[in-house]
Amino acid sequence: MQAAQQNDWLDRTRRNIAAGATDMVDSIARIDVARYIDPVRLAREQDLLFRRHPMAVSFSSRLARPGDVVTHDLLGIPILLTRDREGRLNAFLNVCRHRGAKLVWQRDQCGQRSLVCPYHAWTYDLAGKLRGIPHEEGFAQLDKVTHGLARLPVTEAFGIVFVVPQPGESYDFDSFFATLRADLDGFGLGNHVLYDEREIGVAGNWKLVVEGGLETYHVRHAHRATIAPMFADNVAVADRLGRHARLYFTKRNAAELQGQPLEGKSVRDYGNPLYYIFPNLVILVQPDHATVMAVFPQGTDASIVQGGALIPEPPQSDKARQHWDKNVKIFWDALDEDFQMAQAIQPGFRSGANSHVTFGRFEQGCIWFHEEMDRVLAAHGM
Repeated sequence: MQAAQQNDWLDRTRRNIAAGATDMVDSIARIDVARYIDPVRLAREQDLLFRRHPMAVSFSSRLARPGDVVTHDLLGIPILLTRDREGRLNAFLNVCRHRGAKLVWQRDQCGQRSLVCPYHAWTYDLAGKLRGIPHEEGFAQLDKVTHGLARLPVTEAFGIVFVVPQPGESYDFDSFFATLRADLDGFGLGNHVLYDEREIGVAGNWKLVVEGGLETYHVRHAHRATIAPMFADNVAVADRLGRHARLYFTKRNAAELQGQPLEGKSVRDYGNPLYYIFPNLVILVQPDHATVMAVFPQGTDASIVQGGALIPEPPQSDKARQHWDKNVKIFWDALDEDFQMAQAIQPGFRSGANSHVTFGRFEQGCIWFHEEMDRVLAAHGM
């Protein structure tokens, strides 16, 4: 994040603290509870949100060397990532072009030189080209060039690998990340490495899980046993960045900013900047690292959270590992409290108690989240 932006955030933060206020939008919003339980709605979300926008499916450090291979299956579409011999990152559908078998079954591999289908041993190189067919005389009319693996648009940003899970050669990633790139590149996350990746099932709609990170109103109560003592009560700075958003979870020590010059001060010392990337990704920036959480629907009442910590370098000592283990535990303990809330809310949507959810004026991140979803769905007739 650039110095001018940091000064703006810190100035807005101390003004909110002095006024006993927080950033707010003009009005509350009401969301029909049907959108959390309707399978038709979910199918549209999966098609229009999750298959037509960049999805965080892995981390750059998991594909750091030529020969590294990673698979991803949480979107209901088999995805295969490779770092080829020339160092290029590739994304494909993890589907053999012969009879459609899943090509790579392991979660990750290293040192690979080729990809061999376990069904009939059709062989591809790491760039997706079909290189070998056993008993090739049986396929005399087959064009190998047109039977390479089905390619997906892929890019790396902020230490994360993003894939658009629809076959194609290109996607305008620069436009998609334009409102976020200066901030997140400024934190140096592209040079960070993955630590303690996790995959957690939650018995709640994917939107409930995302919403848990988009407002500070709940922190004092839902997180009273974990992180609440560190944070000011419902004091935040919030900015809408097109389809994305950023929020600042203000720590109690931000009260020290009153009457102090802001030059040279870092937002990482007085709170946690949180970035929401449409439609399902949250990046929480902390003093010396960042944590990443992507949420994938597995049904109307079920989702999977995949994430981990991005740290500056691999730990070289027990002391360093203890430091990161402690920080990771704090993050996941707090998230577990959010997951428990989501799991308690989901049955209530089917109870008939409420016809709608109400978001307050300082829950603007949730409001923006739903508005952007609605905009995309409406553009396609829903």
